[in-house]
Amino acid sequence: MRKLGGHTHRVNAVALNADASVAFSAGYDTTVRCWDLRSHMREPIQTLMQAADSVSSVQVHAHKLVTGSVDGCVRVYDLRMGVLATHTVGPPVSSAVVSRDGNCVLVCTLDDHARLLDLASGELLATYGAPGRSVIADGGDGAATAAQRAPAVWSFRCRSYKLEAALASDDAYALAGSEDGGVHMWDLVSAESLGVLTGHTAPVCSTVCHPDLAQCAVLTGSHDGTARYWLP
Repeated sequence: MRKLGGHTHRVNAVALNADASVAFSAGYDTTVRCWDLRSHMREPIQTLMQAADSVSSVQVHAHKLVTGSVDGCVRVYDLRMGVLATHTVGPPVSSAVVSRDGNCVLVCTLDDHARLLDLASGELLATYGAPGRSVIADGGDGAATAAQRAPAVWSFRCRSYKLEAALASDDAYALAGSEDGGVHMWDLVSAESLGVLTGHTAPVCSTVCHPDLAQCAVLTGSHDGTARYWLP
């Protein structure tokens, strides 16, 4: 076991490159640090200091490193060319995830919305936040009450918590956890609500889709202390 030290405040997110030889850590100290996992060095091989506030998310896609920051920007580092592109979203960014084809990035922001941007240009392609009706009430555990099972309109709430958005494995729809415990699903192109997975009783901080195109499974983690596995 190795301990990599360097950040001066908490670490918000960690990502690995394709062969797990380099780790990238995003910190509250406004930096992204790059670590060589094949060496015995305890210091980062590079520190990225372009963010003006806490870096909330980091993802590696092919030769690009994509970060989201509370300063309201998504930054795309081309690791081969050494070029940085900064896309200004506006509201604080809580997460940024790249589409399977590498053309778009889904951004969750602290203004009750998620946004789809063109990864290369930063052009806004779609905005998500439409309320939806409950489609699943118990996350497979059978513990929901009859009142919870009743169809209800749920609004998307993302104001105070670091919540994650996700894309389906086929990039057909976007998902994001909400502070009221719902997991919203929207059509990627039309931005219309496809329903809300309900069952969590606290903010849903983590959302991930199964990478297999043949699967439609979703795994969520919440501040209620549970993780739920969904088959919407």
